[in-house]
Amino acid sequence: MSSPILHHYGISSYAEKVRPMLGLKRLAWSGVEIPSTLPKPDLVPLTGGYRKTPVMQIGADIYCDTRRIAEELERCWPEPSIMAGGRGLANVMSAFAEGPSFWTLAVYVMGANADVMPASFHEDRARMRGAAGADIKRIKASVPRHLEQLRPRLAWMADLFRDGRPFVAGDRPGLADFTLYHPLWFIRVNGPGVARVLEPHPALIAFMDRIAAIGHGEMRAMSAEAALDAAREAMPEPPAGVMANAEGWREGDLVEVTPTDYGREPVAGMLRGYGPEGITLVREDDRVGEVAVHFPRVGFAIRHARALCDAA
Repeated sequence: MSSPILHHYGISSYAEKVRPMLGLKRLAWSGVEIPSTLPKPDLVPLTGGYRKTPVMQIGADIYCDTRRIAEELERCWPEPSIMAGGRGLANVMSAFAEGPSFWTLAVYVMGANADVMPASFHEDRARMRGAAGADIKRIKASVPRHLEQLRPRLAWMADLFRDGRPFVAGDRPGLADFTLYHPLWFIRVNGPGVARVLEPHPALIAFMDRIAAIGHGEMRAMSAEAALDAAREAMPEPPAGVMANAEGWREGDLVEVTPTDYGREPVAGMLRGYGPEGITLVREDDRVGEVAVHFPRVGFAIRHARALCDAA
């Protein structure tokens, strides 16, 4: 089996959710540095338009969303497991740490650092959320309001370690920990003024230090062109197939898959996998040939691709 290729950039919070997973599994992996904003001309041939970070590639199979990435890492390299505490706990943690709490935190960080972040970054993130443009003054003015909401959330997080446990589920780190860790990491790496909000919670800081000590495994840099070559020279794994479903989806349907929260660029292709945990599309691109693009079920909407159906 090919080693994983992670398309990421250094300051990406969600990439920092995946990198410690690779470290826990002691994997050697390749990293492709991608732009933090659109355009992403060397990523689109692989994903078909999905723009969020990170994306994991194994040959001609492309995995979108950190939940789907985690599942594939666990399937391919089951030991040591990243599922300490179970998937249910990890998903509950995701609903908290990666839902409203994350946006509160992210806007606080962006507002506090608004003057040092490029205007292009603010504009890109505004478009990602569906806004017409970025209002920098409004973002900066919102910092006190978001900080007010962030402080009790951090107290809730710290309370998880009130009994002295090292990790969320006990003695071993798992997906729930990486899910909790990466938003806190995003605060920490954005400057001492921003990170000061963590100081009242030494238990959280100690938890972050334990996760950071896991490391990122063995990473080697890879060019975008080499990653495209790797996809072109491989074939996607045989798809899992489309399970019987009440929604009426059938293998071979021409569909679009779109995130339901933000960054709603649709990915179009032929449905090859549909089950409780995932959706798989097969698509072709002149630069890579045939690739399979994999998404989780939760957080992604699927619909018939009208334009593709009309063309067919």
